[in-house]
Amino acid sequence: MPTSRSLRRGLRALLLAAGLGVLFYATTRNKRVSPPVFEATLLERGEGGRIRALRAGAGDTTLVFLHGYGESLLAWQGVVGHFVDHYRVLAVDLPGFGLSDPLPDSSTFGAYLAEIGDLIRLQTRGPVVVVGHSMGGQLAAGLALADPDRVVAAVLVAPAGAGLNGVFGDSGMVSPWAHWVAEAVPYVLPIHDTLWLREPAGPPELEAVRDSLLAASARRVLEQFDFAAIGDRFRQVGQPVLLIWGSQDATIPLAVGERVAALLPCRRFVVLPALHRPHQTSPDTVLREMDAFLRRSLPCDQG
Repeated sequence: MPTSRSLRRGLRALLLAAGLGVLFYATTRNKRVSPPVFEATLLERGEGGRIRALRAGAGDTTLVFLHGYGESLLAWQGVVGHFVDHYRVLAVDLPGFGLSDPLPDSSTFGAYLAEIGDLIRLQTRGPVVVVGHSMGGQLAAGLALADPDRVVAAVLVAPAGAGLNGVFGDSGMVSPWAHWVAEAVPYVLPIHDTLWLREPAGPPELEAVRDSLLAASARRVLEQFDFAAIGDRFRQVGQPVLLIWGSQDATIPLAVGERVAALLPCRRFVVLPALHRPHQTSPDTVLREMDAFLRRSLPCDQG
């Protein structure tokens, strides 16, 4: 029989899933003013399959945006347009989410890291700043560790990598209740916004089977992806890091963020009155922090 604690956690997971769609629209569409219209493209992967990407902007440095579990590049639609005048921007649907095909063999942290690392090497030139949220934040930190010559800085918004200890379970493991969320993901979060992103033409049969593919991919990620895979190696991230956390985050609580901040040797730690997605609920504040971080020649802040 489930314990009262597990029942409470399950209820919180269900409420999280039910509220994601409402949160998405309420916190991105309403805060955009005259949004630019971008065009998506489908990038071919080396071993087959495609990744949906948004490529825009100009500049010597590329900002690479990586969304969280169950979302798509639309998670950044209140943010990316701000940077296209001074930076190149690459935002992607992680494999198995949005319109990107799942990874062919496994959904481990290492497999995702290798896939996104190859994509960055093929699609960017010059310095890279990785910007990631939750699962995407863990991948961003992993990229900073794996390629310190190319990745010159990181913006991590409530990253996984040091455990969860929230709605999805303890440490790096996810609770059985999280699989209910995985089932709901394809039906809750939008992956199209025709006012913001012009989609590439694609075979209609792919759209017809997308929901079942996404649900299966979301379940496989929960089974295989280690959300605590970085752990103490956060202390080895030598690049400047802007770390942003919501004080009311129930998915990866602030206590985890405080542990990550204590490990990072060169970071600015910003706590906002928000839940798990401050870049969606407080985009103006996040943009101000990112602007200041990217402009500073010595962005370390140990205070």
